[in-house]
Amino acid sequence: MRSAIAFGVTLMLMATAMAGCFGDDESPEVKAGDLIIGPAVLEGAELQSVQFTAMSSMSVHVPYLVIDAESGYFVNGTTLDFSRPGTVTIEILAPSNSGSTWFLLGQSGRTNWPLRATNQSWSEWFDSAEFAESPHTYIEHPVLRQNDSTVTMEMGSAHGEGMIDGLNVYEWLELFADEDAGYVDRWGPFTLYDPMYERAVAFMENELEAIGYDAQVHRYRLSTSPYAVNVCGYLEGSMYPDEWLVLGAHLDVAEPGTPPGGGTRVGAHDNGAGVALMLEAARGLAQFDHRRTIVVCFWSNEENGYDGVDSWIDNLPSDVTISNYLNADAVGTNWPGYYTLVVDIIPETDNQINEQWPMVRLTEWIGSNNNDIAEALRLGREIYHNEGYASMKDDDTSDQKRLSISVHESQRGRSDYERIADQLGVVSMDFGSLTGGSDCYHAPCDTLETMVEMMVTDNGSGVQNLVESFDLITWWIFNLAMYLDETPIYDES
Repeated sequence: MRSAIAFGVTLMLMATAMAGCFGDDESPEVKAGDLIIGPAVLEGAELQSVQFTAMSSMSVHVPYLVIDAESGYFVNGTTLDFSRPGTVTIEILAPSNSGSTWFLLGQSGRTNWPLRATNQSWSEWFDSAEFAESPHTYIEHPVLRQNDSTVTMEMGSAHGEGMIDGLNVYEWLELFADEDAGYVDRWGPFTLYDPMYERAVAFMENELEAIGYDAQVHRYRLSTSPYAVNVCGYLEGSMYPDEWLVLGAHLDVAEPGTPPGGGTRVGAHDNGAGVALMLEAARGLAQFDHRRTIVVCFWSNEENGYDGVDSWIDNLPSDVTISNYLNADAVGTNWPGYYTLVVDIIPETDNQINEQWPMVRLTEWIGSNNNDIAEALRLGREIYHNEGYASMKDDDTSDQKRLSISVHESQRGRSDYERIADQLGVVSMDFGSLTGGSDCYHAPCDTLETMVEMMVTDNGSGVQNLVESFDLITWWIFNLAMYLDETPIYDES
């Protein structure tokens, strides 16, 4: 049996353009019944051994993250070639929020696999006239994610198990948002060793160290603000240690007097949620080896001039390059609630819309491969193009038309990712949601209780939907980091 061959991000991103250009002149003679997959049901949100037994010669394309047996790294999908009947076992990360996995079957030796559009589901594609003309078939295999038996469905049990999970994010945010826990009033900081900010920094340092990072607190006493301090965790890559893939969220909250709402003590949405998301994604990433160094940073001073991230950039080692940057800021009150999940990608290219297509398509692909969100992605693209950026940030819930997810190249950047994109020329992205259109933006009512109230829907409690939102975004960031560790995406401008 030939060894597995990597899927390749370039092939995936060109999937739409490849439709109708299949390369091999063959008919779909391979039958789904000739392939047996075990276990009978895969466990969602977990890495597991999966056995493929072919009863005839065939190729099997696996469009999910897979551990390469030789290198030990994740690869972005693989093709198994059976020149004769046989069995092979591989390590697959099953989708976190999908009831099925989908495997493509073709004749032995096939390497060219036309694929679905990035904002199309597998089932939609398989039902299409386009797939009916394709030279291969498919097999659907069930996935079941375990529930957390310690909590109810209304409290997030459906997203409380797995390698990482949204319930963990929610519980971290509960801690940050508890006014008696000592992590509120994270303003700036504006003074040396501000006790509230220092308590939060020490907590983040300890958590990063505990999950396997080299945690470092970076203090910049000569910064343009009164004081700046970041806490970062470093997980050294074993192939390209001087290329850093960076994840981040700002740790500070809007200080008193910040417009438009006058500032906040808690800052649950902006940006306790982003901090909790990145901490959980970091926990997942720490469980594996990576080609590039993974850096997770929690920035200070985002609310008053980006001095934390600016100082970090100014002090980068001369031999280090940043490959990509993923950010989370003011996120969570979005899909599956009645607001848009906004995924901004910068830098903007030549003042045109949506020219960072490789990152846009990769992001859509990963999101729709792990979650049933293809319709939400198409609606988000429609809203963005027809109504513009500002409409996605308001609180118009008429006809629930904001039940959407928009992945797009942005004409603006309003968080730390702007500085990394602008100063370093690095393709960067931000996961965010309702901000300027909310009465609680930079206001005292930016609390966890407000977030929960905003996320109540006709078919789910506020906590249940918020935990699902956190789970979706955390897994999205984790999967993006795994793909970008193998193949970074560079600036198209």
